[in-house]
Amino acid sequence: MASILMLCLIRKMNRFLTILTLIVLTSCGQSTKSDNAKQTDKLTETPPEIETTKIYQKIKQEGITENFDCYEFDYNSSQQQADSLLAFMDKATDSSLTNRIEWEHKFFCAFPNSFEGMQAVFGYDSKTGASPLYSIGNESYRYTDNHIMSDVIGFFNELNSIPDSTYFDKYVRINIDGYWEADNINEAFGFYHRLTSNTETSCRTLAIFTDEEIKSVFRFIFDGPHPKNEYNEKFYGNLKPKIESQNERLSQLLTESYEELMAKDDGHGH
Repeated sequence: MASILMLCLIRKMNRFLTILTLIVLTSCGQSTKSDNAKQTDKLTETPPEIETTKIYQKIKQEGITENFDCYEFDYNSSQQQADSLLAFMDKATDSSLTNRIEWEHKFFCAFPNSFEGMQAVFGYDSKTGASPLYSIGNESYRYTDNHIMSDVIGFFNELNSIPDSTYFDKYVRINIDGYWEADNINEAFGFYHRLTSNTETSCRTLAIFTDEEIKSVFRFIFDGPHPKNEYNEKFYGNLKPKIESQNERLSQLLTESYEELMAKDDGHGH
């Protein structure tokens, strides 16, 4: 009788040990699987700059922001507007990836809508002095396509998340009736780069405006203290066929504007 009880006890203990072993093995397997999954996640993480590029590509391909409407900021002064531009640019360049485009949109909407607005924020007036973002310090400038421009204007020039129709409309408007001034107010705020790199869209937007408005934009591109120079001559030679291939009217207005500017004795006639 005692031997039978002993045998039953041994069988129960063996069953208990078997169940315990299975629990331990299952737990270890899940832990290993979890660790492997974490390692896989780390290996497949996309660097922020690559993810940003993917988002921009998706925006262009799917037209995600084509219904983009600007919020109208009501600024009490050019200083307040300048402060907003700096704050939005800082957020757009330093914030997390999830809201970078949101800050770019706010920066774009806060950016001036006319040449006069550009002067008020970036220019210099002989009576009132320097505007809020007028500066000749190297720390406030950046190289864009081998040319130096204000850091804030340069950021505007490099925006990629704004729908083309909205972006180029504002870009043209800030150049209408523009004329050269030292430092920030020059070379059509980099618009000439857009004409060469994105000729089709630039021309499509330009064509909406009047002849005089278009000629003023072209004039601003070449304007300067001595616009009759080899650089402008070479640039005109490169730009002419690009625009001509898109729109004959714009090509003719480009030639008229360029020749009128070159014909002036002092070149700079504003």
